[in-house]
Amino acid sequence: MKKWTALIILLFPSILYANPIVFDPFGSIRAILVVGSMLWMEAVILTFILCFFRLEIVPLFFALFAGNLAIYFFIFSPILTESDNVLMAEIAIVAVDGIFIKLISRMDFFQMEDFTGLKWHTAFICALIGNALSYYVGSVIIS
Repeated sequence: MKKWTALIILLFPSILYANPIVFDPFGSIRAILVVGSMLWMEAVILTFILCFFRLEIVPLFFALFAGNLAIYFFIFSPILTESDNVLMAEIAIVAVDGIFIKLISRMDFFQMEDFTGLKWHTAFICALIGNALSYYVGSVIIS
């Protein structure tokens, strides 16, 4: 059952195309606004969700925003550029986001005193929700 849940979580963004695909992110002001808004909104959404697990809000937001920038430019864009396979890029970004969320939740700097812990499947579900909702923001700005 856990394997099917993980597979569904990783494949779901391929249906949604969880990141607006901007082929030249530095090519125009509009592209920069779309990518920036998408990454900012994902960090806000994830911070809001993860605050219920008793994680510090301000440092968590900045870590998620910086992590999203790095993941988008160093993982998502190169995979998409090299393979033109959107499915593979979407699966990779949700997986890396989930791993990133789990790793920062384990650092004492981000935890409140009554931190309850964060399970792997919860981190991946949060990554899925954040990516799906950031797609919505990007698609609204593009249209």
